[in-house]
Amino acid sequence: MSLPQKNNLSLEELKSILENTAIRYLSFRPRFKAEVVNRLATKAIELQIKDPIALIDQITQSLEKSGFLNDSQLLESFIRNKLQNKFKGPYWIRPRLAHFGLLKSEIDVAMKKFATKEIQLEVLKTFIAKRLKAKSLDLPLKMRLYRLLASRGFGQDVISQAFDLDGQLE
Repeated sequence: MSLPQKNNLSLEELKSILENTAIRYLSFRPRFKAEVVNRLATKAIELQIKDPIALIDQITQSLEKSGFLNDSQLLESFIRNKLQNKFKGPYWIRPRLAHFGLLKSEIDVAMKKFATKEIQLEVLKTFIAKRLKAKSLDLPLKMRLYRLLASRGFGQDVISQAFDLDGQLE
């Protein structure tokens, strides 16, 4: 089976291929716009499209209008999931979001909105209570929990406050 010549495809055929690539890419899990743009750029290079920028912009705008791409909603969902369900802190979350291609300013705004100190304290209290169950908090256990929370990306001040709020400091 031979593949058609990539240079002989019409603009509509190229657009259709890129749209199908984007939809297939989004079918596995929700993606940030930057991820989709990178994937489409890679496919455009593979198809030897000379100037793919306008074509990629059309496709991403179409996906945004139809609701397949929604960075703000996905950003909120990602932060809430990692913070509340996976017990990951801001220092763990930020580099992951940057890896997805989001701007530092977008990340900062979202973190201030969805990972406030109060939310982090609630998450840490839940985590500590879950880990302690019926055990009493002695110094070695407190040190182990402190290191664990720090490795999960929580700040020193928030961890200390969480231990203070639970009355388990000593």
